[in-house]
Amino acid sequence: MKKIEEKGIIMLNTPMIKFIMIILGVATSYFLSIQSIKVELAAKAEMKTVDQLDKKLTNIEVMLNNAVLSKEQFYEFSQKVDHRLSRIEFLLEHKKGEDVGNN
Repeated sequence: MKKIEEKGIIMLNTPMIKFIMIILGVATSYFLSIQSIKVELAAKAEMKTVDQLDKKLTNIEVMLNNAVLSKEQFYEFSQKVDHRLSRIEFLLEHKKGEDVGNN
């Protein structure tokens, strides 16, 4: 008698198990999609920052070639760039790209 009851319980629970597995699959795909979107946004924000820095450095190179910039001004600028790069690195390490695009 126990074997028949056990089989009945397993048969009744099989659709429920399938339903739970479907729900878990949908939840997993949702969270993976959200995470991939966050990673893509962080990469875009990082590329935007790198492009801006590249433009600024190009402008500095042009100023240096034209001898418009003194050594003191260049030193001050390099300190500012170093400070900004350190801040960007800190944000990327500690926020891991989550809020980088919001600023």
